[in-house]
Amino acid sequence: MANGSRSDFREMFHKGQLTIGISELSKMTGVSPRQLRYWQKKGYIIPKNQDEPGRARIYTMRMVIKAAAMSNLLQTGYTLKAAAAQVDERMRPAQTMYHVLFDRYQGFEVADNGEILVDLGTFDPDPTQELYAKLVGDQAEFELKKKN
Repeated sequence: MANGSRSDFREMFHKGQLTIGISELSKMTGVSPRQLRYWQKKGYIIPKNQDEPGRARIYTMRMVIKAAAMSNLLQTGYTLKAAAAQVDERMRPAQTMYHVLFDRYQGFEVADNGEILVDLGTFDPDPTQELYAKLVGDQAEFELKKKN
C-alpha cells in the first residue's frame, strides 16, 4: 500500500495559508479599507496577524468569505451587527465539517486494488481499532481495522 501523510492534506488546506491584504480585501468585497478597519474594531472580522501591531493587516480566506457575505447582506438591508451574526450562523456547518475532517485526518493509503482509504485515526469507542473512510461509487463508506 502507498501512503499519504497527514502533512500533505494540512499543507493543501491549512486554514491560515491563503491570505490577502486589506487593499485586496477591499477590492474583492467593494468595502472600503476604512470600513473594514471599523469592522475589525467591532470584532466582526479579524486579521490573521492581529497580535502584531503596526504590521499591515492580512486576512485568511475565511475572513474574505465572511466580509464578502456581510457586504452582500448589508446591501439587502441588514444592519452590520445582524449581517455579522447571520454570516457566522451560516458558516457554522462548514466550520464544523472543516474541523471534523482536518482534526481527524491522519493520512491515506492506496490499497493494492487502487482503492483510497482515508485514515481518520483511532476509533474512539474502541481504541484498538482505526477508522477509515472510502468512496464506493458516489457513497462514503466507513471501515474499522485493527491498529498495527
